Amino acid sequence: MKYRVLDAFRSDFRRLPAEHQRLFQSTVRDHFLPAIDEGAFAGSPPWPKRLRIHRLNNTEIYSLTWNFAAPDGRATFHLDKTGEGDPILIWRRIGNHGICRQP
Repeated sequence: MKYRVLDAFRSDFRRLPAEHQRLFQSTVRDHFLPAIDEGAFAGSPPWPKRLRIHRLNNTEIYSLTWNFAAPDGRATFHLDKTGEGDPILIWRRIGNHGICRQP
């Protein structure tokens, strides 16, 4: 799947310690992308429970949990379409649970 990164995500990511950056990248590579390839966005199969993906209230923005212990790792994203109509994932924010206040 194609993706794009918002400036807020890029800025948040740079502030994360290198170890936390690697944890996020590992979770995306090992669990998130395979789930997308298997059809999780369509609901079958469902998202892996370990990712705790859910839609934020009254938005089309989703939250992904990439770590439960310190750090409490969260990332937000939404789906959009390219100019050609292909789906594209937009990474919005990354950090702790606090990012959900301004996803």
